[in-house]
Parts: sequence; structure tokens; C-alpha cells
Amino acid sequence: MSQLQAAPQGQLKLTAPLAYGHSHISPLVLDFMQRYPLLEVSLDLSNQVKDLVHEGYDLAIRIGRLTDSSLMARKLAQRRHHVCASPDYLARCGEPRRPQDLQRHQCLQIGNEGWHLQVNGRRQSVRVQGRMRCSTAAPLAEAAVRGMGLAQLPDYYVSAYLESGALVEVLADYAEPEEGIWALYPHNRQLSPKVRLLVDFLADSLAGGACQGGGPRQ
Repeated sequence: MSQLQAAPQGQLKLTAPLAYGHSHISPLVLDFMQRYPLLEVSLDLSNQVKDLVHEGYDLAIRIGRLTDSSLMARKLAQRRHHVCASPDYLARCGEPRRPQDLQRHQCLQIGNEGWHLQVNGRRQSVRVQGRMRCSTAAPLAEAAVRGMGLAQLPDYYVSAYLESGALVEVLADYAEPEEGIWALYPHNRQLSPKVRLLVDFLADSLAGGACQGGGPRQ
């Protein structure tokens, strides 16, 4: 059998969360399609939870706690949120030492989502306020680097900034535990070779830090 005949072909339909899908999954899907040119891919970026079986999806990428026991799951990676700010902001406004200190700070927020921290071993909602809200995380990371406030963002948006010193983590003792990034597929559907190939590709790429966000890369 020739290499062309052995290459995976046909259609793949997958869904991923809007922001994470745009920043991380979409570039990897493009890499995957270039590697396997006989594949056709339908990628749905949406924060709506799709019914994989009834809507004909081969694969879903989801983040956090899983609740649907009818789906098979494979962990691709994990993430942790960091509360961080620029050294300039902390020099001007001081460093918060306890969750209640956040009430005196400018906090950059994603949409209407509140912040959550781990207090005495329990997840606790923390009321924050600030001048800027955004529907996605990347602009908030940039705002934090510019000294506009504190941000609570996943590591893949801020890790490079933390390593370079452009951002500094605060309240690390109150950080929530890591949560998984998962590939889900229907329990009653045999995993096809092309889907398995994509899952393996995503797992290898994400574990290796591909599409790592949060840094001054061009």
C-alpha cells in the first residue's frame, strides 16, 4: 500500500471552547491538516456544550471538571490559574497578601466571571472590581503587563511573562488546584484511527508546550 493510500482521510468534526480553541486548538488543527492533507476538518469554537452523539461530533475539547459519564475522556494537559501583576503595579499599589485585600485593587476580569481562590482547603468566590472587562484572556494579560491591574489567568497566557519577570505572581498560597484539559468522545462509538491520531497529536503537542501563550513572541 502506498504512503498516500495509508494516510488518514475523510472528515473530522470537533468542538472546543471559544477562547482556548482559538488560541491553542485551532493552530494545532491547522498543523495536523497540513501533515495529513486528505483530511477534512470541521472545527466548532463555542462555549456551548455540544451533544456529541446527536450532533455528530467525533471529539470535544473541554476544560475543568467533567460531568458527562456517557463520554470517554483522555487528559491532554492541565492548567492552573495565577493571580499576577506587573512589578510597576505592585510598586505603586502594593501586593495583596490575603484574598480580602483584592477589594482595594484594580482587578482585570473576564466577562462577568468572578474570581475563585482556595481558602482553608475550600473553593471560595472573591468579589473583585476594576476598570476593564474582556470576553477573552489575552488582552487582560497585556493589560496586566502594562501595569493596569491584577489579573487571574491560566498559565498558558502568562507563563512566559512570569518567567521573564514582566509579571509577578501573588496570592500563590491561595491558588486553586490544577484542572484538566480533556479530549472527549462518545462512549458507544469506536475510536477511529483518524480520531485517535488527532488525540495523540494534540496530547503530544500540548504536553510539549505547543502554542504556549503569554509572552512577547511574534
